[in-house]
Amino acid sequence: MPGYRSLVLSLFLLLGIADILCADPPKVLDPRLQLELIAEQPDIVTPIGITFDQSGALLVIESHTHHRQPDYQGPPKDRIRRFADTNGDGKFDTWSTFYEGTEATMSILSAKDGSIYVATRMEVFRLLDTNGDHVADKREEIAHLETAGRYPHNGLAGLTIGPDGLLYFGLGENLGEPYALIGSDGTKLSGGGEGGTIYHCNLDGSDLQLMATGVWNPFGMIFDPTGRLYMVDNDPDSRPPCRLLHIVPGGDYGYQFRYGRTGVHPLQAWNGELPGTLPMVAATGEAPSGVIWYHGELWGTSWGDHRIETFRLGNNGASVQATFQTVVQGDHNFRPVDFAIAPDGSLYFTDWVDRSYPVHGKGRIWRLSWKQEPAISKALPLSTAEEEAAQLRKSPTLAALEYDDPFLHQAAVYGFATRGVDMPLEIWQELPTGAQRLGILEAYRWSCDTQQSETPWQLLRAALEDQDDRVRIYAMRWISDTQAQDFLPQLKERLKSHTPTVREFPVLLSTLSWLESGSVGGRNEILEQQTLANIIRDENQSAALRTLALKLIDPRSKQLSDETLQALSDFQDNDLARQALQVLYLRGGESGEKVATAIALDTTRDPQLRAMAIVGLSDHADVHQDTLKKLAADVNPIVSREAKRTLRTDTIADPIPAHQHEQWLAAIQGQADIEAGRRTFLSSKGGYCIRCHKYDGSGADVGPDLTYIGQRMTAQRLLESILQPSQEIAPMYVPKVLLTDDGRLHIGYPITDPSVNEKRLFVDTAGKRFELDPEAIEEERDSEKSIMPEGFQQVLSPEEMRDLVGFLMATSNAK
Repeated sequence: MPGYRSLVLSLFLLLGIADILCADPPKVLDPRLQLELIAEQPDIVTPIGITFDQSGALLVIESHTHHRQPDYQGPPKDRIRRFADTNGDGKFDTWSTFYEGTEATMSILSAKDGSIYVATRMEVFRLLDTNGDHVADKREEIAHLETAGRYPHNGLAGLTIGPDGLLYFGLGENLGEPYALIGSDGTKLSGGGEGGTIYHCNLDGSDLQLMATGVWNPFGMIFDPTGRLYMVDNDPDSRPPCRLLHIVPGGDYGYQFRYGRTGVHPLQAWNGELPGTLPMVAATGEAPSGVIWYHGELWGTSWGDHRIETFRLGNNGASVQATFQTVVQGDHNFRPVDFAIAPDGSLYFTDWVDRSYPVHGKGRIWRLSWKQEPAISKALPLSTAEEEAAQLRKSPTLAALEYDDPFLHQAAVYGFATRGVDMPLEIWQELPTGAQRLGILEAYRWSCDTQQSETPWQLLRAALEDQDDRVRIYAMRWISDTQAQDFLPQLKERLKSHTPTVREFPVLLSTLSWLESGSVGGRNEILEQQTLANIIRDENQSAALRTLALKLIDPRSKQLSDETLQALSDFQDNDLARQALQVLYLRGGESGEKVATAIALDTTRDPQLRAMAIVGLSDHADVHQDTLKKLAADVNPIVSREAKRTLRTDTIADPIPAHQHEQWLAAIQGQADIEAGRRTFLSSKGGYCIRCHKYDGSGADVGPDLTYIGQRMTAQRLLESILQPSQEIAPMYVPKVLLTDDGRLHIGYPITDPSVNEKRLFVDTAGKRFELDPEAIEEERDSEKSIMPEGFQQVLSPEEMRDLVGFLMATSNAK
């Protein structure tokens, strides 16, 4: 098919990525830098961790055990290889072996005293060369792991030494297996199922302590010059992006393996979505493996996106924010892993080369250097809020728990926890705000986890009845984590007697199903869908609760019949009827369109409900022309307007250009019609936003949940993101451009992890899902275009845009 292949190539050229077809060397995108290949196979193979020792020699972990296959011909164990300049000419010339004999070796770190710290999946130890022959001859244990878990790269990793002189390292999610981590002095910390954790200890392994939790796999950690600790974190299977995290004492970053690998379970958080959890600093490329502080910025490796990234930092309250930039971009054979700064100030990094997880005999080491020495760059100074957070960790106040800044709130929580919080139930209940009650509850949880103290069950029972839903949600998370089944009767009674908030309801359902089944996915999801369906069908339940259940149920659920939805659409409660119509619309089919037609034509029904029914006809407006024309002449302006819009087939003549933001802002001034905006959000003849976004529990997970978008974005910024979605694409939502071996070009957003052995799932710009075999993908690169379609200025009039923006900005402030 030479003609088709030429067309594909032309498309790649138009996208500015023709180089994707060629296996070129990595490209340096910063003109101040130059890249040099230092070593490659067979001298070095499958390299991981890298560091420079005190003599200036390069030490590299060479893996020979990671998913080792039976026919692999390399050494039986991992090695630490030493690359040195033996003749003094300033160039490395001789390889030797510094140490060998480990398995699943992950990280290496050179200390100022000359010792070399090493992390394998199961242990952290340090090595010494006591006789100067460049071979380690003394080994001292720092900590070791006791667990049945053996997956090679979700154990111990990520070594760094802090300004406090302590050694910091991480433990991955360990596939949820129970474990005990034991320090050199016998200190024993246990866990299992809670996800990855961060620890610190003295340099000899004594006084082992838990620092933070809720991560996935902490492959790389580093301190900046002001003492902030950063970590790069891999992402769960269905919850991109990977994360750059600012790790603080007592921090909970939301991920727990016990609730599944996907990361989308209601009891998991990935960006501070749940009370008591902290957000990320920035998204990173896929499979981040290393992070380093270099010339005033953080530098990271993206194994899965074949690139070196930089993160320019800025203050963000008591934490930081970061601007992402790609510095080096390679093809699919560029797999950077770890960094080391050389004595001459250049930056070395390892390259795994091949996408295969099993060791494969390939590898490279690169050197990135400056063409001209850059100006000295200064570290980002601590903000006033960060300095206040440091004080709150020592001297917390109840007032500080009121802060909206999650890092300030958490600093006060940690302060109360480390002081040994002891507050009688009666006093806790009298605290004036939900933020204070939540903070003290968090402090109790951290104290229980780190000091192995008794869980305050009486406090949790009271918390489940608290008037603030954040307190209730946090209590449910704690109850679920400890599988405290004694709370099942109280939780079931609460579901019957109280209408939960939108953000509380999925947590409550998940807590109930988790306590009853002890599992996620499969039977657990079925139980939740059954619970939702039972609530929807139960005529004794309140209309408000049945409406909430309709928002959360999968519209395609076989446990919910069209007849049930039709009956609910006849209810006089307009919220319940509207939600039933919405579910019918999202599931599609003639049955739903018949119900929508009947309600739209029924002049005795509420006009807003009739207009919503018209949305139910929008997918097949051509089939319903006669009905829509009749409705366009309806005496009610709400109904006629929606019908006319649904009949519209042409684009808007002479639209305001998308880049004319000020003109658009002027054009959408005035009072927004919130209900009309809701219909624009839903209708395939409007924004059709629901095909990719969730709002108020309903919709898809392709794009960000927009329920609370009005709390974090101005109307102007929201308008700009609708009109020019590709102007600024969040790293977590960058689509992929893929060329398959049949010559076809695909553009889609990945919604599963890029596994080597499984089908990869994507969604295209029309919201349709498609699968690709990883072996069929010849080339892959980030798209410069957003998965969100452009051209809304040709679809929506200024009036419709005003209503849509108004609807999205009218965010629920439920607490």
